[in-house]
Amino acid sequence: MILIKIKKILRSIAIGLIISLSIMLITTPSHERFEKWILQEYGIRCEFDKYLIDVCYKDEKRIDFKSSHFRNSAFFASYEKRYEYEDGEKLTVRTLGVLGVLLRMNEGFLWDLLNN
Repeated sequence: MILIKIKKILRSIAIGLIISLSIMLITTPSHERFEKWILQEYGIRCEFDKYLIDVCYKDEKRIDFKSSHFRNSAFFASYEKRYEYEDGEKLTVRTLGVLGVLLRMNEGFLWDLLNN
């Protein structure tokens, strides 16, 4: 009797885990969604110049793209993008996407844990 209850509980846990992981897999944000969100969230606007290069501005100051790192681990995605102003000031944007939600992240233990 107890063994049957334990089997039912374990089966329910397994089904719940499979459903949860499937939902996470389906709702992982794309690279394009990260790009759009970062531009909107941080108030960065970009346009093409006459040489077909993206020229971006934040707070009416020109900001240049330097590097980025996108990681999609199926159940979540993370994106780090670095910009530099003309005066040398740097801006690093870290974003975590899980269950269709994009969140700002700071450098620290959690960021390191998810990206290493």
